[in-house]
Amino acid sequence: MAWTEVMRELEEKLIGTLEGKYRPRDGVPFFRVQYPPVQEREAVRQFRLLQDRLTYQGWRVDFIRLTEILWDALAQLVGCSRNDLRDQLVHLEARMDRSELQRRLATCLPRTCADALVDRLGDADRRSIALLVRPGVLYPFVRPSKLLSLLESRVTCAVVLAYPTHTIGAFLDASPAGGQGGYYRGEIIRWREG
Repeated sequence: MAWTEVMRELEEKLIGTLEGKYRPRDGVPFFRVQYPPVQEREAVRQFRLLQDRLTYQGWRVDFIRLTEILWDALAQLVGCSRNDLRDQLVHLEARMDRSELQRRLATCLPRTCADALVDRLGDADRRSIALLVRPGVLYPFVRPSKLLSLLESRVTCAVVLAYPTHTIGAFLDASPAGGQGGYYRGEIIRWREG
């Protein structure tokens, strides 16, 4: 029951946004869909079903696993192919102090992941949707809020981010104009217990 309600709300808001009948919070067509982390597999399935429904209705929908974006970004940063990435990362870790490598990745990965997403979305326009799943793979190097902030003004499509969490913190629920700082524009579709 919970997934039915959550996905119905998301689908209605997405179609309303694409048709110009609904204006998302802050005017930014970004949506975060909150669900319990234990529901991760079901979330991927539900987003695939949403993609199928929206595609059937004639919308362009890109289903993007952030795991793929991470691999693309790491390969670009390391300067190798995805096939050689594992060996190159092991080599880097052996040459560098682990904490230094982590610091460098945390500095460079957010922008490189955003660039990889922009490249992947290519010609997606304001009548298109990007469904981003598996954001946990980016932690602790890329926070979802940072990724979304780097996408704003670079993509014109609606962006939906799967957001596995039990609670929505005060920062996530506050408008940036509220003085709380951070980037939390767009809307949250909250999980409902069924």
